[in-house]
Amino acid sequence: MVSPEQTERERRLARIRQLSNAMTVFVTVILVLISVVSAILLFLLLLPAILEVSTGRLALTGVDRMLGDIPFWQRLGLAALVAVALYLLCRIFWNLRQLFFQFSRGAFFVSTTQSHILSLGVWLLAYGVFIVLASPIGSLLLTLDNVPGERRLELDLSGSAFFFLIFGALMIVFGWIMREAAAIAEENRHFV
Repeated sequence: MVSPEQTERERRLARIRQLSNAMTVFVTVILVLISVVSAILLFLLLLPAILEVSTGRLALTGVDRMLGDIPFWQRLGLAALVAVALYLLCRIFWNLRQLFFQFSRGAFFVSTTQSHILSLGVWLLAYGVFIVLASPIGSLLLTLDNVPGERRLELDLSGSAFFFLIFGALMIVFGWIMREAAAIAEENRHFV
């Protein structure tokens, strides 16, 4: 005979699996979209004349310029900056996807799940640091061809940088806590 507690636990686990399955698909779609947007952004930055967008404007931390007026080597640096941002985002979403996949299988206290939690925290922290560094680097890259005195180095601290830094640290601590919980669960299995 199945107890009411077991029935309730099965319902909770089924909800976890269902939502995790849905989120695995959702995050996979986001990863595909990031890849497509990445390719478009990099082509726009590197080949604005071919794609006929050289009259478009690029605005970054208070610096606003026509895309066609920015020398190629500066656009190449900006493209590298965009590529790093998109790479970090892909790593974040990949670890999220893997984490939801593990949860959909009911693998809560296994080393793979803990690794994805810790890795997610590290990539979130890295993206937070990147956000802080990207605005001064980007503003300098956009104005590097200006005459001395017209070049700009601007720092733009936003709430998103703090969010990624704090949430990244939280995920790392959560990963450590999950590791301890897994160790306790393993000890309990040996006693039974």
